[in-house]
Amino acid sequence: MKGMHPLYWDREVHSEYEKMMSNFKEKFGHDASVHLMRDEVGLYHLNVMCAFIKKLKGDELNVLEIGSYTGQSTRIFSEYFKNVVSVDPFGKSNVLSDIDDFKEEEESEGDEMDVKIKFSKEQDVIRFIFKNNVVEIVDNVTHYEMTSDDFFLKYKDQKKFDFIYIDGDHRYSQQIRDYTNALKFLKSGGIVGGHDFKWESTQKVIAEMDFSKKPMFHLMDDSFLVVGEELL
Repeated sequence: MKGMHPLYWDREVHSEYEKMMSNFKEKFGHDASVHLMRDEVGLYHLNVMCAFIKKLKGDELNVLEIGSYTGQSTRIFSEYFKNVVSVDPFGKSNVLSDIDDFKEEEESEGDEMDVKIKFSKEQDVIRFIFKNNVVEIVDNVTHYEMTSDDFFLKYKDQKKFDFIYIDGDHRYSQQIRDYTNALKFLKSGGIVGGHDFKWESTQKVIAEMDFSKKPMFHLMDDSFLVVGEELL
């Protein structure tokens, strides 16, 4: 995964990145707070999760990822599975949906910074890193720069997926919409999962959707999977 870090980009791209970071600091008076990589433990368990899914369902899978950030998980999914659809608005608000997500005051339990990423000044930097980690590197990823609300609304009659992974806006109101919509986009026998299993907002969604009544797997990086009994 060397290509995932700016140090391993080619000189021209790396120079553009350094200039962007310098301009950001000059404009806002502080460095951009962007997490480039998961730690090694998180990276390992994300690979374990993908290997487990591959064991259950094979590798000819169509995958949907809601919330891609800098693209590390996107790249890993692309290495294990046939096609990956990535959805991340990079700071954009809803256009098609009438839900005014930018005015919701509800906060997410857990890391306070996470919910603020959606509204942060760093979105141009995050978009640039994602582009050079994923879009310019792999050919089996299709990215939609839009909100999950808009994606699910626009493509409601067109797309079905074998595996859907949700790691976007962690506010309860957004998570419940994302998981509810994800089930409508899931093929029969498909697997749905997400990140930050231990967060109170995620636990609330899991309880409300009765996920705990089905076989669930919790990984050390705090990802989780909901798997149909017919696959086990």
